[in-house]
Order: sequence, then structure tokens, then C-alpha cells
Amino acid sequence: MAGKPYFFNFVESSSTKKIQDLTIDPQILIDRMNIRKNAAARASPTVLILTKKSDIESDLVGIQLLKHGIDYVKITEEDIPLNFGFKFEIRKNEKSLLYLRNRKINPRNIKIVLFRYFDLKFLNYYTGIFQAFFAQQWYQAFNCLRITLDSTWINDSQKTFDAENRLKQLVTAQRIGLSIPETSITNSILDGKKFFKRYSKSIMKVLHHHEIILNQRSFKFLTNNMELDHLLSFEDIVYAPVIFQEKIENDSEIRVTVIGDKIFACKLSIKDKSKYSDLHKIRESKIIFEEINLGKKMEKQCIKLNRELGLHVSSIDLIQSKNGELFFLEINPIGDWYWIEKHTNLPITKSMFDFVNGLLKKNRLHDS
Repeated sequence: MAGKPYFFNFVESSSTKKIQDLTIDPQILIDRMNIRKNAAARASPTVLILTKKSDIESDLVGIQLLKHGIDYVKITEEDIPLNFGFKFEIRKNEKSLLYLRNRKINPRNIKIVLFRYFDLKFLNYYTGIFQAFFAQQWYQAFNCLRITLDSTWINDSQKTFDAENRLKQLVTAQRIGLSIPETSITNSILDGKKFFKRYSKSIMKVLHHHEIILNQRSFKFLTNNMELDHLLSFEDIVYAPVIFQEKIENDSEIRVTVIGDKIFACKLSIKDKSKYSDLHKIRESKIIFEEINLGKKMEKQCIKLNRELGLHVSSIDLIQSKNGELFFLEINPIGDWYWIEKHTNLPITKSMFDFVNGLLKKNRLHDS
């Protein structure tokens, strides 16, 4: 591979540090305003949120929790290692304790874990062998936390990681009756060229998440339309497998948010559909948001897909062809919904709170 790979041209965004600095955890804000009494005392929250600092959705849910008198704690990837600590004691009476900044947290009362952006395999607060060593130890420490907590997870961390697998998503979706585009996942130069020749209109996208945060900068590899000049650089794909898919000539895309047995569907479209291959390339102000009804059959299939993958909540991306047929593209076990909610009347945050609160009430009935 000579020089910079042609295929893997990343879109580099501005520093994520500014976004993180502007994001205020409601709990931290309460502490700064001295609203919380005895902030250093031992807390017994019933909800634990595991995510990254810039996760707006987790803070929207957190505000609802506090509004209804439900104490919670949020631990972020950025809290590790300097702001977070723990103790697991193994003896006749097992004891566990979590430390987050100036709070001591008793994990015994945690009934719900809202698991979002939290993957300690990729911690990068150090470099070289130390980074690899520290990431390994913290990853296993997180597994200790999973064993310690007698909680319902939304979603279970292992099922989340499994559901992120694109092949598993597509195979499961097809098995339950959803239409999918013709697809090839490969790092074979020959097979990639064969697919391109078979489908003159095709796209290429990543096998894993399209965004990498490195040194507080965001690098994105977005879906691209395949062009003839890509044939000159097919040797690059041997270094990293990609997904080739038949391009569906579409009128719009649909984002479906699934929370338990509730469905929130939003149609996303732009005026000039010939100019893009990925909605992430379009400014939010240029997107037309429209609440839609998917129909009972498609709603049931989306809920079934969630359950087949072991998920409580997710975001599902569908694409609508020119003749109106819906094709499944992918499912995100975490999913962002604020960008949808602020342009529509879809009550997604409220539904998420209701779902968490409903599970808390079931736990209380079970314990009583």
C-alpha cells in the first residue's frame, strides 16, 4: 500500500473537546450549585448510566429521572481512570463500593443499567504498551462490575456488542422477513471487483462503526457511491474489510426508534437526492423530517428484530425504494434520538423514561 489508501479517506471533524466541555452532566450541575446536600456522603442510586461525556440522550433521560425523584449516577469513558474508582471485596460478606469524583456509591440498590457508549477495550488515555495494558485491566474491571450488579440492563452489554455485527444484523433481518439489499462483506480484491461489475450502482460502507475518536478529534468514514475510478484502488481493501451493497434508488430513508414495544418512525428526505450517499454528509438544516406510520406489519417486524437480537431499545435504518418497498439497512443498539425529537413531536425521551421507570416499579413489586 503506497501512501495514503484511496478507499479509506476519512472526513475529519473539529475537536471533540469543545463539545465535551459544553456538555454538563445534570448531576455535576446540581453539585456545582450546591443543591445536593452532603454530596460527599454515600449515595444509593437506583439507576446507573454508562456512556460517554457528550451523550446528550443520557442527560435528557437523567433530567427526567431527577424530575421524578429518581437518583441516578452516570459514569463516562472520560471518567476513567482519574475520576472513577471501585472496590470489590471477596469474603464471607461480599462488599462493593464505587467512587465517582466526590461521591461514594453503594451499587447494591442499582436496579437499572442504561448502557450506551461505553467500550473500555479502546481506552486511549495512554500510548503504546501501557495503553494496551491499562485497557485490558479496565475491561476486566468492567466485567467485575457486571457480575456485581443485580440489575436489568438496557441493553445488555454483550448483546449490544453482538448486535453491532453487520452480518448478524442482515442475516437476522432477512430471516424474519425484512428485505435487504444484495450484500458482500469482504477484503478480497477479486470478489470486490466482481460485485462492482455485477451491480453497476453500488455503495461501500464500513463493517464497524463509522466514527473513530482519536486524540479528541473525530474521524468518520461514511457510505460512498462506487465509481469507475475506484477500480484502480481496489487493492486497498485487503487491509480492512468493507461492506459492498447494491444501491437502492430511494425516495427517502426512515429512522425507526424502538423502545420496548413502542415504535417511533421518522421519514428523512432532502430535495436533491442525487447528490448524496449518506445522510451523515447532509447538514441537519437541509433534511426534511416527517413523522410517519410504518404500518402494523413493519412495526411488528422491527420489534421482532429487536427481540431476536436481545435488545430492549435500538435505532433501525430503513430505506424506501422508488416503488415504495422498504429495505433494512442496519440497526444501532444504542441509537441517538435527540436530533429526531427536536424536529418532530415524537415523545422519545418521555417513552425512554417511562420504560426505565416501568422496570423500576416491577423491581419494587418483586422486592416487596
